[in-house]
Amino acid sequence: MAPDGFWRPLFEGQVVCVSGGAAGIGGAVSRLFAGAGATVVIADVDAASAAALASALRDEGASAEHVECDVAVESDVVAMVDALVSRHGRLDVVHLNAAVEWMKDLRSTSLAEWERVLAVNLTGIFLLGRAALAVMCEQRRGSMVVMSSPHALATVPDACAYSASKAGDLGLMRALALEGAPYGVRANAVMPGTIDTPMVRREVQVARSPAQQLERMAACHPLGRMGQPEEVAHAVAFLASSLASFVTGSTLSVDGGLMSVLPSGPALPYNA
Repeated sequence: MAPDGFWRPLFEGQVVCVSGGAAGIGGAVSRLFAGAGATVVIADVDAASAAALASALRDEGASAEHVECDVAVESDVVAMVDALVSRHGRLDVVHLNAAVEWMKDLRSTSLAEWERVLAVNLTGIFLLGRAALAVMCEQRRGSMVVMSSPHALATVPDACAYSASKAGDLGLMRALALEGAPYGVRANAVMPGTIDTPMVRREVQVARSPAQQLERMAACHPLGRMGQPEEVAHAVAFLASSLASFVTGSTLSVDGGLMSVLPSGPALPYNA
């Protein structure tokens, strides 16, 4: 990963909004941008956790704010972006990360459950992406990074709503990229493999043996382990930065090789 201070020349003085920014990958992204000298706005439906992280970052000398925001609620998103721009006069980076997990097979998924997952994971990207795009096109600069998932391309039998939402996120990302391009606004996506986050830890609790399930999940990756949130955060920062100035409409996998392997078992050494 990049050494301390690597990102500061690229983001110092910028304004960054991270949805779902209080924990997991979002929390790591919030911490990275704060450490890079940006003003970070941590948007999360969990206001207490967002406030705690913002306070901790300020104690470290960073510029961090929090706002309670349900990205599935249009009025929440509009009010947050309007207030942010009114206060700071700019919006440089948005990480569209907020999501909910939902593991249930198609036949057992109710319409209400389906609609809630899509409301957060897909409509939330639309609402925040639309609001950010309007600001960024007017200022003729900006970068958006969407959180996708391998479930957008290949999934499991009990993730119908989640996989549909993540596939839709990639389509929205491309639309944002095309509409923003004439104004110098970029949009890309990251596609993490299994990352050791609170969401994953919650998911494995339904397994007969959570510890064994974690081991199986790690073994699915050719690198032989789960990823860490900070590893995804650095990919987000790269796509958001001027280092990726000619990258838009693209998806960057941060998956330990997960999507490169057929389900024939864990990777073996070449001399095995």
